Amino acid sequence: MREQGNSKSRFAQFLKKIGDSLLKLFRGDFLVYLLFLVITFFFWWSQTMSQDYQSVIRLPVQVTGVSDNIRVTIPPSSQINVSLSGKGAALRKSVRIGSRRVMRVDNSAFLLNQGRASVSTQVLMDSITALLPPAVSIRSISPDSLVYTYARQRTITLPVEFEGVMATQNQFYLERIEFVPDSVRVGMLLSDTTEHHVLADAGQVILSSDTTVRIVPIRTSSGLVYGTDQVQMTVIAQQYTEKTLEVPITGVNFPESVTLKAFPSKAELSVWVKLSEYDKVGAQDFQVVVDYNDITGHEGDQVLLRVFSQPANVRNVRLLTRGVDYLMERKPY
Repeated sequence: MREQGNSKSRFAQFLKKIGDSLLKLFRGDFLVYLLFLVITFFFWWSQTMSQDYQSVIRLPVQVTGVSDNIRVTIPPSSQINVSLSGKGAALRKSVRIGSRRVMRVDNSAFLLNQGRASVSTQVLMDSITALLPPAVSIRSISPDSLVYTYARQRTITLPVEFEGVMATQNQFYLERIEFVPDSVRVGMLLSDTTEHHVLADAGQVILSSDTTVRIVPIRTSSGLVYGTDQVQMTVIAQQYTEKTLEVPITGVNFPESVTLKAFPSKAELSVWVKLSEYDKVGAQDFQVVVDYNDITGHEGDQVLLRVFSQPANVRNVRLLTRGVDYLMERKPY
């Protein structure tokens, strides 16, 4: 038993010695080794970044400032491949610039000649150089020039028109249609003399509420360039209801010496009025007449009635009394 206890004690002491050794290693030699690695890495990095390298970046290009009277028919290249040389750090920065920046070339830098526009290599080189660090030099660019073809055009502003089908429901009727924007700029070639329209392609519109708001596309036409491809359409409707009125019958085109007597003296009239204006529309807003020209040469005791005037805010005006008996009396002199 005593030997077994001594064995355990010796093993514990052995483990303690190993632990103390590792602790010394991590506290001393390991930290020195780690510091050595850090110094070595920075030395390698500084050496690497100070050397000359070559690289190629793809620089996106955008042409700006093209006037309304020019239509680009074949656009220029959308990117330029730039071959660079320089120190590692500066070159690395240039690669980041190429992935994040867009080189914008104003159209005033282009030479326009008979449908072909071009910008010189030197202009491109100057524009690219302005984006790069001073320590980086350009070896070559491809393409070495920007070229596009164009055609002269004119631009006019046209009102937006509704194109579609209106379907009524629950006695709703169209009040008006509004568009935002209400007009669109359209570019067309100078040789195009056709009369054009800007049509909002609304499809079918069901009038089932007071206001309907929808984004609708503009119907495009070949050869035209539109300032927008869609507009906001607001359809304003009003709900109507039927109302019956009795309107006095009067005569028109009668000689001054002749008066009219109609039997009955009032005509029954059916109209559709807005719910909101139901009490505002009355018989005084209508004029139902007998036309003297209808009586002249007419045989019989009845004559047809006509609606001579009506307000603009009513619909579906119908005469329920179609004809009346009449007498004409001459006024005494």
